[in-house]
Amino acid sequence: MIESELISNILELTVEGEKFEALLYQQINHLTVKKKEHTGVGLFVYLKYDKEIEKYRLSDSQLDELFGNYNHQLDKFELINSDLNVLADTTVHLTDGLIDCIEIWNKLGDYPKEELITYELKRFE
Repeated sequence: MIESELISNILELTVEGEKFEALLYQQINHLTVKKKEHTGVGLFVYLKYDKEIEKYRLSDSQLDELFGNYNHQLDKFELINSDLNVLADTTVHLTDGLIDCIEIWNKLGDYPKEELITYELKRFE
């Protein structure tokens, strides 16, 4: 289970409404944060999963249907905190049919090292 409200919200909102939403949402229940890597202008959150997640892995045909020839990633939201000068893209990456990483990239400069407590997640237009 992911303890970070921010990371949970990014995952849940990003998979909402997607084809195979039920499978992707079930994957979230089997994820925990393995490591966070602050890059200066962003953050990579690497995820690990338990064995039970295998029941919810997307097949190759499902991945083709969802992404075609594109990267296996979902990016629908901007993360905003005006007080901290954050306007960041959020991307959920999948590898071999499983959610495995969240990338946050601040377009306005440095990304805070502390977890954001107040923020807005705004869907791309």
